[in-house]
Amino acid sequence: MPVKNIVFATLLMGFCLNSCTNPNEVNSGITTKDTLTHSNPIHMKSHISIFEIPAIEISRAVDFYQAILNIKIERMEMPDMKMGIFPYEGQVVSGVIIQAEGYKPSAEGVTIYLNAGDNLQVVLDKVERNGGKIIIPKTSHADESGYFAVLLDSEGNKIGLHSPN
Repeated sequence: MPVKNIVFATLLMGFCLNSCTNPNEVNSGITTKDTLTHSNPIHMKSHISIFEIPAIEISRAVDFYQAILNIKIERMEMPDMKMGIFPYEGQVVSGVIIQAEGYKPSAEGVTIYLNAGDNLQVVLDKVERNGGKIIIPKTSHADESGYFAVLLDSEGNKIGLHSPN
């Protein structure tokens, strides 16, 4: 992969990550309500800061994620790279779909779990009609913290979904 692509992607993701951060909370993370008591503010962090989902056909991949997650993905094109940028305002983690030399979709390796909103089944119902395949259907977490599913996206990437319901 050309070095200029790596440099550009890194700069772009840095911009997105910086845009996600509240200047008053730069070192403290995001304060939110405790999901168990619904009243205590907690300090939220993530071990993931940026993710990239490789694509063979960027338009197909962007259309897939927009359809199943009901979000708007910003498209960006450079001479040797095409990207779809997930909404990043107010997010702890930034992500892109990327089509470039050296990026190959895979059903093997690391699996990221995307937030499927309040009800996982609503998202799962859109997967196959948008070119994906469900590998593991909606399944309860062993600790009863919600539900997960695993799918192959339109490009052949293994992606997880998570939801409280």
